[in-house]
Amino acid sequence: MRVGRLRVGRLSAGRAAGFRRAVGAAARRHAVFAGIAVAGALLRVLVTVAYPPAIMYLGDSAAYLDQAWAGLWPGDWRPSGYPMFLLLIDGHAHLTRLVIVQHLLTFLAGAALYAVALRTVRTAWIAACAAAPALLSPWALDLGQFVLADSLFGTLVAGGVILLARPGRPAVRACAAAGLLLGASVTIRTVGYGPLAVGAVALVVVTVRTRARRVGADVAADGGGRAVGGAARAGTGGGLARLIAFALAAAVPIVGYSAWSMANGAAFSVSAHSGFFLYGRVAPFADCDVLSGPELRTLCDPRPVARRPQPDMYLWPDDSPLRQGNDGIPAGREELAGRFAAEVIRAQPAMVATTTAAYLIGYFSPVQHENARTSRAATWELPTELANVLPVQNPHAADGHYVLTEISRPLAGKLAAYSRLGYLPMPLVGAGLLAGAAAAAAGIRRGRAGRVPVGPGMAGPAPTGSGPTGAGLAGADVAGPALTEAAVAGSGSAGPGRMFWLASGAGMSVLVLAALTAGFDYRYLGSVIGLLGAAAVLGWTALTRALMPLLRPSPSPSSSSSSPSVSVSVSTEATVEATVPTEASRAGSG
Repeated sequence: MRVGRLRVGRLSAGRAAGFRRAVGAAARRHAVFAGIAVAGALLRVLVTVAYPPAIMYLGDSAAYLDQAWAGLWPGDWRPSGYPMFLLLIDGHAHLTRLVIVQHLLTFLAGAALYAVALRTVRTAWIAACAAAPALLSPWALDLGQFVLADSLFGTLVAGGVILLARPGRPAVRACAAAGLLLGASVTIRTVGYGPLAVGAVALVVVTVRTRARRVGADVAADGGGRAVGGAARAGTGGGLARLIAFALAAAVPIVGYSAWSMANGAAFSVSAHSGFFLYGRVAPFADCDVLSGPELRTLCDPRPVARRPQPDMYLWPDDSPLRQGNDGIPAGREELAGRFAAEVIRAQPAMVATTTAAYLIGYFSPVQHENARTSRAATWELPTELANVLPVQNPHAADGHYVLTEISRPLAGKLAAYSRLGYLPMPLVGAGLLAGAAAAAAGIRRGRAGRVPVGPGMAGPAPTGSGPTGAGLAGADVAGPALTEAAVAGSGSAGPGRMFWLASGAGMSVLVLAALTAGFDYRYLGSVIGLLGAAAVLGWTALTRALMPLLRPSPSPSSSSSSPSVSVSVSTEATVEATVPTEASRAGSG
């Protein structure tokens, strides 16, 4: 009996020691992220305390609250998805609850980005750096304190991207959930169509690659014989199921909202005023001579282009050409503005392209990007005053402004100083996106150069060289004479990986659509800075890993001749079967 008890005691002590070692190892591994997460949580608490109960933006905040209080309707200037969210959490009646929920959502998005990035790059401190912009960016903190849709919009987009970016083949239910989140984002801000399109394209690429690798694996295993058709059908069928699930789930909120709009006498659309905003976008550079009639010319600013103000000045002031001295828009003028925008876009596509490019470049400036054609940058910095209203004659008077009812000035001053640091890393973010694209190009080139025959009429990868970050797959389980489904779906040519393309594509698509249809405003950047920052870290990582082989010293001829070499033979099926899974496992491990 005593011996049994002694053994049980020793076993329990051994398990306790093992548990302590495991906890210690996990704490050491995730220490960088833990520090960033604690800082992010503390900053959110300080922002909530410094600006109670919330920051109001006039006039969007008032419009959102009015819908939540007086009743939802689909014909407002902004989609009504955010007022629905206010009603869901009773945020219109409890503003402190609202901002706490918004801060919590952005924090959870940052934690989820870390989890997916860790599985992608397999280096904890790099994954922590990828999550840092979502957790620490001043714009994310600022928007979380506003009664505005941008924080919720950014969280929905990030959630959809995270579900699709997880290494391995996306599950059908994950694709459906991603489609639902990205579709819901469109009912919050219509620039959500960009991330939705990026998600669909990513699933098409996964489907095509799955089919191609299944075909290649089966040809290699069967010697070019009988199994190709079945594998191709299986890969395409699974891909179609993912695409259908994604599309149907995305359609639920979009089609439902559009049907609601049509039932209330408006168009079958999420946005009831797209022509209105396009008019403001093109009016600053419109050439009045290209317009087809005198009625359209009443909307054209007669001043030289160099003296014209930014887009909002054509939309909201009573003395704008659109409103003609009226508080509201006269009947028929909004439809006329849509025709105006269409004619200008057709006649001056170069101006649309160049102004869009200038807006996009401005987001990556290390200092405030603000001029006569942009919105105010300081509105989206953490404030030090109760309001930032401008006199009517100021070129930015129509931008809108923030209003506070209470402020903790000593704390607000420190937070505002921190907020101004947000511009400094933006050139590195832009360069990181370019670095990821360069790593992808280098990986494709290296992959083409390294392909060798593996079967009749087929080409396969050489046994060396894999994606710098796993090409979107971490830890594929490869076993047996052929690739597993996870390896087939997740592996790819050397490059920054699926998470990079999804995060950068979703973030940039928001900025591009905003620049094309509305103009320059830092609130758009703030909603997707977490995704763009994560993509930049992955891009720099991919380029660094792609360049590492070039920096290593080349082996001497004598050492290379004496070292064992890997040969690829196509004379036997056994050699081919061993070669293909080996490369797949290497691509999976990154």
